[in-house]
Amino acid sequence: MSERRFALVDFTYTGKLGRLRFHEADRTYTLPRAVAHAATKRELVAKQRPPHWMPPSIFRPPEVLTEVEVIEAEAELKALQRHALEVVDPETSV
Repeated sequence: MSERRFALVDFTYTGKLGRLRFHEADRTYTLPRAVAHAATKRELVAKQRPPHWMPPSIFRPPEVLTEVEVIEAEAELKALQRHALEVVDPETSV
């Protein structure tokens, strides 16, 4: 599953096949959910362009989203999904 995100800054991450993926600020990309989640936590992307957003300096080097961050985001999303699907027993929650 993937999600569309607006890149706030230039950033890179390593894709599934080990290829380095580069995303430019001021563009919208379709990202895998875990990458979108990790990048959102680092404030590299947003769901849409913020109203008073300014492009970063061209001298600012790209941020690097690590494989560890993406793996942690994937685990977090799975835990949230499991939690959302749990059946709550009203007698034990009192």
